[in-house]
Amino acid sequence: MGDANLSVEESNFEGKSVLVLTGDIDAKTAPVLKEALEKRIAAGQTVFILNFSGVSYISSAGIGVLNAALTLVKGKGGDIVLAGVSPVVRDTMEVMYFTKKIRLYKSVPDAAKSL
Repeated sequence: MGDANLSVEESNFEGKSVLVLTGDIDAKTAPVLKEALEKRIAAGQTVFILNFSGVSYISSAGIGVLNAALTLVKGKGGDIVLAGVSPVVRDTMEVMYFTKKIRLYKSVPDAAKSL
């Protein structure tokens, strides 16, 4: 874990919204992710690709934010998929059984095809 920083940039892939995350997602930075997702969900967005290729660490706080957002968008007929998850981050998600709830893909194009 480096400095507790997280940036969230929005991009687009074939008409689908992609949130590019860079940094660590822990108790200090999870509110940044929560705010970014809640703002977009409140605006009516229900389908997200989260590009995790720049995320080196996630804590239970980060997984909690993702889980809450996933539950919310699924209730509205939407979905959240992750792309480019590193082995370390994937391991943390597996330990917390989060990989049973969310789909992970190697790349953004693979994730986009699933939606």
